Amino acid sequence: MSDEEPSHERHLTSHIFNIAIMAVGGVALYFMMRKLGWDHFREVLHDVGWWFAVILGLETVALCCDAAALNTFMRPEARMISYWRVLAAQAGGRAINTLTPGGSLGEVAKVSLLVSHAPRDRVLSSIVLLNLANVYLSIVIIIVGTGITLLLVDLPHPIKVLVAIGVAALIALGVGLFMIVRRGTLSTILQGARFARLIKPDRLERWQARLTEIDKHIRELQHNRSAGTWKGLLWVIASKLVNSTTTIVMLHVTGVPLHPSLVIGVLSIGILIAWVSAIVPMGLGLADGGNYALYAALGATGMNGMTMTFVSRARTVSFALIGLVVMAFLHAANRLGLSRMHRKLRALRAQAEAR
Repeated sequence: MSDEEPSHERHLTSHIFNIAIMAVGGVALYFMMRKLGWDHFREVLHDVGWWFAVILGLETVALCCDAAALNTFMRPEARMISYWRVLAAQAGGRAINTLTPGGSLGEVAKVSLLVSHAPRDRVLSSIVLLNLANVYLSIVIIIVGTGITLLLVDLPHPIKVLVAIGVAALIALGVGLFMIVRRGTLSTILQGARFARLIKPDRLERWQARLTEIDKHIRELQHNRSAGTWKGLLWVIASKLVNSTTTIVMLHVTGVPLHPSLVIGVLSIGILIAWVSAIVPMGLGLADGGNYALYAALGATGMNGMTMTFVSRARTVSFALIGLVVMAFLHAANRLGLSRMHRKLRALRAQAEAR
């Protein structure tokens, strides 16, 4: 009984956390739509027409690639959990990230949705691997694309200064992440927490063995890559290619004149603007002004940038709604599965006692 009670408490905590997260996401979505306006949302859908279905289809393909990367990173434990469950968790986590400030609460939701079917350590390290791979690849794209854009387009001096500051910050971020991963990602973070007296030394010592194993898996991103890590990285690259295709389709649909310098600028500096805008849900205000200035500087118009921002938000809202629904179904399936498992365990225990 003592073994079952802590397990039951952990599942209950996870259950309460998931319900709370879904409630927060639902409330955030409601207020977001009030802020954006339902009429404006319908107007954007009407203007884009059937192309919006194509955009959502491409977005779904990118999501499937991310889920495949996460599932592949979990090898060999990936055999313990189905791809469809990972896909549902990825969709739900992405929805929560979209609707909450900072865009990171969804990663915790993903862990809580997957740990009932795979080891917690492997789930955690695989999610960190996926996020780091996305960050590394995005940094490379931004730096290379920004350099090409500056060679092709004579941007206004204030924008050049802002872009230079952003790129310098990204380089520092990339170097810092490389060093942290090399030293041990979670070990470094918890050592910092210990230095700040946020956790006790005895607790850190108890966690050390598990941290070493998790950090070893994360370190595969930089050297001694396993077959699962290599294949996972290929899925991340595929996701980035699909995302780029989605952006180009959106540019075409919204009537933005396509030429190499604009496309490269949007796919590089545009990502930088999206990252900065992520400090508020859906980049309200920040993405609008940033894209207005960027598109005007790249030879389009500021209104082109605003239109792209509106279409992007409509896509994001639609996917957030789908993600929340999928997350609710996955959570319900988890609870039903656990309930069936506990009933079987009680029945087996009763049979054993009867014998």
